[in-house]
Amino acid sequence: MKLAFFLLALIAPLQALPNAVLGALANHDSPLNGEDLTDVLLAAGVWDGTQPLPGTWEADAGVANASSAYLMARPKVFGVQALLVRALKREDQLEELQVTFADAGSFFGYLDRRIPEGTTREEAAILLSDRVEKRRLEFEELYTNTAGELGRNLKKIDERPRDSKRGRTRDLRAVYREFEYEDSGLSIQLLEAANRLLRVSIRKKENAPKSWLDTSLEELGNRDRLKALLTRVTKTDRGDVILNEVEVVPQGYRPYCGLNTLVMVARYLGLHLDEDWLAVAGKFQNTGSAAGSDMLGLYGSVAREARFNLHRTSDYDHEMVRRSIRAGMPVIVWRRWDQQRDRLHTQISRGFDHGETRRYERPSEDAMPSKKKRSPLHASVIVGYNDERREVIFLESWEGASKPRRMPVDEISHTADLTFSFRP
Repeated sequence: MKLAFFLLALIAPLQALPNAVLGALANHDSPLNGEDLTDVLLAAGVWDGTQPLPGTWEADAGVANASSAYLMARPKVFGVQALLVRALKREDQLEELQVTFADAGSFFGYLDRRIPEGTTREEAAILLSDRVEKRRLEFEELYTNTAGELGRNLKKIDERPRDSKRGRTRDLRAVYREFEYEDSGLSIQLLEAANRLLRVSIRKKENAPKSWLDTSLEELGNRDRLKALLTRVTKTDRGDVILNEVEVVPQGYRPYCGLNTLVMVARYLGLHLDEDWLAVAGKFQNTGSAAGSDMLGLYGSVAREARFNLHRTSDYDHEMVRRSIRAGMPVIVWRRWDQQRDRLHTQISRGFDHGETRRYERPSEDAMPSKKKRSPLHASVIVGYNDERREVIFLESWEGASKPRRMPVDEISHTADLTFSFRP
């Protein structure tokens, strides 16, 4: 089954959302912008802990016992302009540097579907097709030139790179070209997903992982992992049963709600995955839309990579959601979205956070978004529930929405299209 996520492409309040990370970088005036940091990032002191990483770093959603942060600058690395530099640390020891040079999701964003008044349906179709084609050609040129320059510069480091792989599950398996950096023991892995993603990962050669599951979890049996998940369940004095350790991974202005919510759950379960690689694995096209992607197959692959099973229902089962949360497992729901209801969720949720007791009135079906109304389809992560208030507690992948929000069980039951739970 293939499913397009059309959420918010034309909704004004969210058109102003930048790509959450890259928007901040574009507006940040760093002395490192345009500087080539290759020698600094490959220096032995950076990897043995005696030398700090350069610049200012912002924390990102981590995985298991590893923390993540991105550099608030856009330097050059290996002589090529970088889009994003991330660092993964474990117990304050640098474990991996990840440098992204080209990413189709950030380049395309949402497809601009605005058309001039008076345009016929046929003219509109041609206009949109021309926009997609123009952007596609622009990105292909950017990707080709960047990949060519990067490949040539890396061959100066190692003329005979070899292939390496990461990923237990076939659909998530990444194939790298691996370059060795002199006698430093560092491995430089080049990931080239044609006309989608261009990225380099740097780490000590002996620490190169074979799967996406964190090394601290690889040797644990599922019984021990499930016991650890149980410890993440919190019951508050106001009746919330909630998982507080699910971190938001903002999607920015991209049609990635289905991807980013999956990344949020994947990282919570210990997988070192990000939305850019999942877009490649899920066969996203360069159209500014999720149309044509294999989202359902991707969800199943992520579950298998985490050594769990995926249970999917075509409606909403609140008892199943309660069981999952009590077991320490978040739940992803694809639901119909409505701007007015979204504002109400925010108002009541923030009021509750400040000690207010206002509750939802029972929503009428006429007020609910639905397929019949052609309401946009959106993905959210359920991280808790409150039996006394008959509410679910959920997270979004939107920038600035890091606090959980609430909605009535009656509403989620009416608006849910698909519900995904991860199980042993």
